[in-house]
Amino acid sequence: MTNAATQPGLSFAPGASGMSPAGQPGMGAMGAPTPAPIHDIVGPLPFFSGPLWVIVLVFLLVAVAGGVFWWFAGRKKERKLTPRESALRDLEHLRANLTGGTDHEFGAGVSDVLRRFLGEALGLAAPRQTTEEFLESLHGSLRFLPVEQEALATFLHQSDFLKYARGEATPEQREALIVAAESFVRSGEDKAGGEETSAKSEEAASNSPAKEVA
Repeated sequence: MTNAATQPGLSFAPGASGMSPAGQPGMGAMGAPTPAPIHDIVGPLPFFSGPLWVIVLVFLLVAVAGGVFWWFAGRKKERKLTPRESALRDLEHLRANLTGGTDHEFGAGVSDVLRRFLGEALGLAAPRQTTEEFLESLHGSLRFLPVEQEALATFLHQSDFLKYARGEATPEQREALIVAAESFVRSGEDKAGGEETSAKSEEAASNSPAKEVA
């Protein structure tokens, strides 16, 4: 039997020139490929190479911008108070500080709340008129009943006594003025709503076609 290594035309030893049996360069013994060279591992790249104060400044600017955005967004969501709600809120603030401040400050505060309400809710000139001018403008008016006009005159004269005459008031008298103002505010809002409804009804009646009379 003839040995395969001695057969003509077959050889498993590499040639002298380093060529593989297939005649391709770069092949080692038994036809194994030459391994590729290993490169050095690249270190971590820096995220930001600038100075620290720049990072802090950018962070502060982003925080301020976010705070301003949320502040404006919150203001847009706030519901605007009606004249009645605004007046009752201010009167409640006066009640919470019933014994604080001077009688002059209290008289001016409670009077201004009611006068501002009469101007905003009923369109009266109370904020710009003196007490006598305002009461005179109510003569012959159907906005308030005679008993309501009398009570309103008493309230304004008492608050003027504290504002201009430097009068004194006990905590009970202060509370009575607040209660009187709250009563006018609640009844005044109803009057404003009733007048608006009446005006709309009259406008609708005037715009409707007249009925034919048989």
